[in-house]
Amino acid sequence: PEACATQTVNFDSAADAIPIKSYMGNPATNAFLSVFEPNHALVANNNLALQMTYDPAQKKGFGATVSASHTFQYGRVTARVKTASIAPGVVSAFIVRNDQTGDEIDFEWVGKSPNEVQTNFYFNNVLDYTKMVPYNVGGNTAADYHDYTIDWSENALVWLVDGKVIRTVNRKDTFNPATNTYAYPTSKSRIAFSIWDGGNSGAQGTQEWSGYPTPWGANTMYQMLVDSVQISCGGDSTHPSSPPPASSVYPTALPSTSPIVPSQPPQKCIPRPTYY
Repeated sequence: PEACATQTVNFDSAADAIPIKSYMGNPATNAFLSVFEPNHALVANNNLALQMTYDPAQKKGFGATVSASHTFQYGRVTARVKTASIAPGVVSAFIVRNDQTGDEIDFEWVGKSPNEVQTNFYFNNVLDYTKMVPYNVGGNTAADYHDYTIDWSENALVWLVDGKVIRTVNRKDTFNPATNTYAYPTSKSRIAFSIWDGGNSGAQGTQEWSGYPTPWGANTMYQMLVDSVQISCGGDSTHPSSPPPASSVYPTALPSTSPIVPSQPPQKCIPRPTYY
């Protein structure tokens, strides 16, 4: 029942995104699940809002991750997003990831570059950041909504912004003769969104990448908004995932692609490790 479903989620119902501890196991009812406790994600004003507030105990922001209840393997997904890039250090992300294999395709936005979106992909948890490509959207990504699309097939990865192709990676060009493999994501994954504090992470490379320090005041809150998500399925079982050891790459550990257990306990915030 969790296999990919072609659908448009407009976040016009509170049921479109709920805390994972409230999930009863029906992805047709709840398209997205918030995986953190305390929960900093909600549906409001026809948007999915992912919020980040200051956590005095950790001396940095505590954000949110929302993951799809359906899996996704090949197809096209478009998210209409207004980022949280209003200050250095605030990171917003829209990703397609298998947390077990480490395969990932992403858009990321960092607060120090509000007009820019970054694209990258990973295979088998090999973290090659040299493949990151930035793109100037042409305006402040926190001021206006833009459509961000990942078009993923067996042969090519295509990233689009507002319907314009900004990057293409062909599978044939990822071949590594040393390992006789294509370094190309193929694993069944989940679509997810997150907001987190890179500027106060304590990792110098991450802080320089995102901007630092992240400014915090008594009532500061940063918010990423997702107006809609359009999903068109294109496979979902061609390459079954093989499970190398699970990673802890993302600050927000996503549910695996194993079936989500109803009323699953929420996860605690996991700091992003040093890798930039």
